[in-house]
Amino acid sequence: MFNKRIYNLFWIIDLVFLMLINSGTLLAQNIVTNSGFEAGKIGELPDEWQAQKEDGAEGSVILTDKTAHTGKRSLLIEQTNEEGYVHPNKSVEIQPGDYTFSFWAKSDKEISFPAQIYSEKDWNMLFETSCSLKKSIWTKFDFPVSFTEQLTGSIQIGLTSQGRFWLDDVKLVKKMETITVTNIKIWDTTSPIQDLKFKIKDRIGWEPFSKDTLKPQGDIVFENGYIIVAFCSKIGKVIVYSKSGQMKAEIIPIQLKDKEVSITDCKVLQNTDDKTTIEINFSSKETNLPVTFSFSKKQIIEVKSDKSGMCISSPIEYGIIPNFISDDLIFNPKDYYSKEALYLPSENLFLGLLSGKDSMLFLIMPDEQDIRLILDKNQTFKSIEVENKDIYLALLEAPGIWHKEQLNPNFLESDIPVNNWKRPFPAKWITELYEDGVKTTYTFRESEPQNDDFWRAAVGWYKFPVWFKGEKAFFHLSKKVPPKGDAIIYFLERSGTPVSVSTPVDIIKETLTPQTYDKILDPAGRRHRSLTRPDSTIDTATCAVTNGILHVFEAGDEVQRSEYIKGGTEDMIYFLFRENERAMEYQAFANDMLKFLKEAKKENPDQATFLDKMESITRELISAYENEKENLKDMDYAKKLADETVALTQKKSPDNLASFKKLKEEWTGMGGSVDDLNRMLHSTTRKLFQEAGYGCVDQLKTVSIAEEIRKMTIKCLRNPGSYEIWSDY
Repeated sequence: MFNKRIYNLFWIIDLVFLMLINSGTLLAQNIVTNSGFEAGKIGELPDEWQAQKEDGAEGSVILTDKTAHTGKRSLLIEQTNEEGYVHPNKSVEIQPGDYTFSFWAKSDKEISFPAQIYSEKDWNMLFETSCSLKKSIWTKFDFPVSFTEQLTGSIQIGLTSQGRFWLDDVKLVKKMETITVTNIKIWDTTSPIQDLKFKIKDRIGWEPFSKDTLKPQGDIVFENGYIIVAFCSKIGKVIVYSKSGQMKAEIIPIQLKDKEVSITDCKVLQNTDDKTTIEINFSSKETNLPVTFSFSKKQIIEVKSDKSGMCISSPIEYGIIPNFISDDLIFNPKDYYSKEALYLPSENLFLGLLSGKDSMLFLIMPDEQDIRLILDKNQTFKSIEVENKDIYLALLEAPGIWHKEQLNPNFLESDIPVNNWKRPFPAKWITELYEDGVKTTYTFRESEPQNDDFWRAAVGWYKFPVWFKGEKAFFHLSKKVPPKGDAIIYFLERSGTPVSVSTPVDIIKETLTPQTYDKILDPAGRRHRSLTRPDSTIDTATCAVTNGILHVFEAGDEVQRSEYIKGGTEDMIYFLFRENERAMEYQAFANDMLKFLKEAKKENPDQATFLDKMESITRELISAYENEKENLKDMDYAKKLADETVALTQKKSPDNLASFKKLKEEWTGMGGSVDDLNRMLHSTTRKLFQEAGYGCVDQLKTVSIAEEIRKMTIKCLRNPGSYEIWSDY
């Protein structure tokens, strides 16, 4: 009896284990080793952890047994100045999936600090948030994060201001996941679909399509876990439905869009567990156009035709041309009520925000090609026409997958919640607001910023304008970022997004070759250029470096710390050289652009109005530099300031502090001038990029010129400095 009970117990355990495996449910496991900091010597780094002091930070990262959240030890992070960033580094091997990132922290005062996860391959930011602590209270922080590929990550949590900070129980736990298998199904409706009022979910009389069947009795319908696609022979259209049965798009060749059409010769060329390929003929009295549709288990449809582009009809409220170096173009049909069609610059991608705000239609064109948005009388875009012979189409769905918020005057200097929308899932949610009179992309932060925590050259300090509190969105606009027009909220990239949710960037990577999507996404071009001298002594910018030097003079230690001060002047010379070098890049770009526009006028005299506007914006780049040139001084002047600064360290004098304060004004004057100039040059160049895209919609001929302007502009905007635009742009 005893042995039988044991046998039954083991049988039950095995059965539960097999059920867990078969259902796809996996047990959670923390992938951070030595997460509680119990291994290592007191006063040193814990085992398997590293430390880093960035941008002039001073301090330490050591094990302590004086306090702990659990166990006997914690990690003490101390910063002794107000510069840079002190933090531990922990490498973790990450597999694709959804995770919970958590840790406990305590500080010696009320403080804010960053928590980040980087990819060690290219040091691309995978997760970043700002956390706040009250004094002397152990507090748990808990965040959802997701990864779509295998990688080595670096966990970094630390201090960006003076203080003491204790860290314990750092965990990155893969969530128990249930793998939902979405099988591909192909149906034969047994009789043709007769009209568009047909309810696709009814399936009355439908039969599974047999692989042995050469020809369906009715129409073929493809179905997976995301979409339903009907090949309607009598109607002559391919119709895309959401999984819930809502019609989202109709597809027909451009050549046949206004003709009486049927679908003939519908053949299933491939039908496996992972892929389905269906070939059809769109037929009219005059012609037959063969088109191939390919599907997978995802929401992606590949459309191939050797003889025609495609007309995709869908109720599009806003059309977007995404760009990953500059700002997206957002087209509102109400701005073009007198037009029948808009000619858009072709840049491989188009995002349509559909009526109802629960769907987005995403198009990828591997080869750049002309695209047109067709308007209807209801002031919406009724269709998009793509001349490309090979396109990918994806339907992304979720309640509130995009949102429009009207920016009223009451948004000014107030925290305004968005009451009628919550984000359906974490992602890199973005919107465009006006700064410097130019539409500027802002990414919603994950928590409320502190008052006036955000700095822009010449603009000064202000509160970052958009953030989430939980799933609810907030705005805080100001005279520097005024309430103007409508804010369209949407996403392109993942950030803590569940693996089960696809973003447009995921679709790009799933459909294109690495070389092609790397060219479109341009991750190398999105990285900021370094303005920090290698092995810098103090910091980067003139204000931060001179503040560090000022502390030395105030303490009367300038003679003893002469090498430190000399190193600081070298930091500033390097910074000023790099910033001035960048300003001259903009001038070279402006001159090249003026030459291009001059030639374009000769070849296209009928485009004079458009080209004159482009020239006027370009000349703003040159005039901005000329207006600031006197304040920039030159590198010889910077070296003169360096010599005078170092000379004060040769002999102790009561006048040294006052003398350095005057030099500090000179240093920061030079730095502030070039910071401000590069901010203006960046904004103006983005303005040129935008106006070329918005201004070309009337004629196809204008589009080709605008595309060249935008290519030249993007080349200039790559790798901005951190004083041109903020890092999370």
